[in-house]
Amino acid sequence: MAKIQSSNVRERILDVARELFVAKGYAATSIRDIATASDANVAHVKYYFGSKADLFEIIFDEAFEILANRVFSALNSDMPFEEMIENWINAYYELLPEYPQIPMFILNEISHSPEALVKKILKKNPQRIFSRFSDRMEDEIRKGTVRPVPVLDFGLNVLSLCVFPFMFRGFVLRIANMSNNDYNALLKEHKQYVINFVLRALQP
Repeated sequence: MAKIQSSNVRERILDVARELFVAKGYAATSIRDIATASDANVAHVKYYFGSKADLFEIIFDEAFEILANRVFSALNSDMPFEEMIENWINAYYELLPEYPQIPMFILNEISHSPEALVKKILKKNPQRIFSRFSDRMEDEIRKGTVRPVPVLDFGLNVLSLCVFPFMFRGFVLRIANMSNNDYNALLKEHKQYVINFVLRALQP
């Protein structure tokens, strides 16, 4: 019974920490904030996770694993090229609303420990995925189905179009004076806009 209770406390702390890191940011969230909001105490947080940085790292690793697996799976598929591009874009727009902390976590990692982020990405063997995607794109260029574009530039453009609306969600909500519901509706429309924009950009 004690193990179940301990597990519940740990999971509750994790859930609350995710929410607070997204809502307040890493720097503005203290261990005491997390302990209070999770109906625990500072000793509990330190016992289960050590430090705020260690807790953040666990949450980031979990979120990054989910996103990387989904994106790399889309890029590694054998589906027709245009469908693969759509699936790639859909991966961001379907996953990030469910895990809105991912862009903020990545920004934090880039700011505080870029080398650690690079190591996480390299574990996924991105070179193999990029090589496969590059080969497929070059094959489409040879067939004349897409116009010649630098593969890396194309990938960066897709990444920017997909991630920016989520990374700067809070900023846009304040500037545009929008509600969360209105912004969610906008994102659904924006996803199709991005798909159409990207596919048109590839037309020969």
